[in-house]
Amino acid sequence: MRGRTAGITAATLLALLLLSSTTAQATPLPVSEVSIDGDVDLNNRVRYAFQTVPDSAKYDIYYSDESFNNLTEIVPTASSVVGFPDAWIFVSEDPADDPSIQETLKFFRCWWSLTTIPEDLATDFQIEEDWFEPTFSTGMPVIPPGAISVVCDLPGIVRGQEVYVATVAIGEDGSSAEEGLAVLSAITTAESERPPDPDMTPVYIAIGVIVGGLCLTALVLYFLSPSRRERSGYLFILPAILLLATLTFYPVGYGIYLSFTDESAENYGEGEFVGLDNYELLFSDERDYDGDGDPGFWRTFTFTLIWTFGCVIMHMLLGVLFAMLLESGIIGKVAWRTILLIPWAVPGYISVIMWRGMLNRFGWVNGILTSDIDYLGLDSWAKFSVIFVNIWMGFSFMTMTTSGALAGIPRDMYEAANIDGVGRYHRFRHLTLPQLMPALVPLSLLGMIWTFNLFHVIFLMTGGGPDRFYGEPGVTDILVTFVYDVAFIDGEYGLGAAWSVIIFLMLIVFSTAYLLVTKAGEVDG
Repeated sequence: MRGRTAGITAATLLALLLLSSTTAQATPLPVSEVSIDGDVDLNNRVRYAFQTVPDSAKYDIYYSDESFNNLTEIVPTASSVVGFPDAWIFVSEDPADDPSIQETLKFFRCWWSLTTIPEDLATDFQIEEDWFEPTFSTGMPVIPPGAISVVCDLPGIVRGQEVYVATVAIGEDGSSAEEGLAVLSAITTAESERPPDPDMTPVYIAIGVIVGGLCLTALVLYFLSPSRRERSGYLFILPAILLLATLTFYPVGYGIYLSFTDESAENYGEGEFVGLDNYELLFSDERDYDGDGDPGFWRTFTFTLIWTFGCVIMHMLLGVLFAMLLESGIIGKVAWRTILLIPWAVPGYISVIMWRGMLNRFGWVNGILTSDIDYLGLDSWAKFSVIFVNIWMGFSFMTMTTSGALAGIPRDMYEAANIDGVGRYHRFRHLTLPQLMPALVPLSLLGMIWTFNLFHVIFLMTGGGPDRFYGEPGVTDILVTFVYDVAFIDGEYGLGAAWSVIIFLMLIVFSTAYLLVTKAGEVDG
């Protein structure tokens, strides 16, 4: 099994065993715990062992910053929650989730045996054939009642921090050490070496090639320029070009390269070239966990289009409408302009968190409407909610920008139209709208690009959920939020980069087609 063979990497840890009994009511049952000599891996897991107590139904494991003799003396670590164990192990004859299945949730690794802990546990312990991996229930191990010894890799130990660990045996009736069971503590100093620095040579070479190529190009243009003024211009823009190359061109190029490798969290820095495998995986049945023929790409792409066009169209409509109201001579124009600017002026994450609270099932919206709708938990309502919140956050920017464009339209055009008896609709259709197009076209294009790549609204509102499809995008996931899940939750950097390249190509194609169709907002005549 994978758990048996997984080695623990980093430096060796120091272990001292402190024994203390915590009951005056009954003689403690024979329990022993040992923090063995081993390593602390990259996730700071400390290997820890103890012998079981007869008739126990559960084992609670506690961490403390200070030595303790009973549960009331525990000083919780930074990662602990007061009054709750840091980990626990169930005891049951009924097997739970199979640990050999990749989808089984496992919060930490654990093994049990029908033999006692060997004497060499503190020096050179290895998982052998008489040790077994337990099943798991809600991420926690489930060992059989006949298990005698347990070894587990406890998570949440900060590097270099001195931590006291205790196992509390819980009986069938819920009784613990304070009712006669034994608690023994071990103090463990978790130490680990600093991981080696990654090889930055390829990065420096790539940046050097980009910067050198741009400098060479600038020098060639400098000497080929016929006038001194043009030569000075190249020198003035050279620093900006170098910064742009370093901060933009290189990351884009490296992302494209990464999409052709199998780079992941497991082999970081050692990814191999795999060609188009990542791109094939985006559309393959290998990631189609629910068997509907779609691994999630087309469903996510469809909602991304609905999200993008729905938000931008409403931004533009509301922006033009409120801008025309502001420019129509409305009383209190400055006050209304200030009020309309508030949704855009408030930081985005604050607005999103505010709306998430109001749209909660027990939030303000249900309270006002005297309803009981789970706006963020039901599929259709969740989609409507994230689109509505983004419309609310973005329309005021379009209003202010369009208002400025309206103010620049000559008034004599409207005076002539009034003299000729032109109605309001035709004035808007043939005078106002053509004059606004040079502003509306780039605004709408930028709005679509921004909205297509907008991350924080969906991430903070729903996290991409509700999750109806295991291993696939959630109901409200758009392409960029799912890329985050693939790259930084699943740790599949190469596949995440392939998603990013696809998004990049989509935006290039769409932007080019949009500008060609709209003729970049040029006004005829």
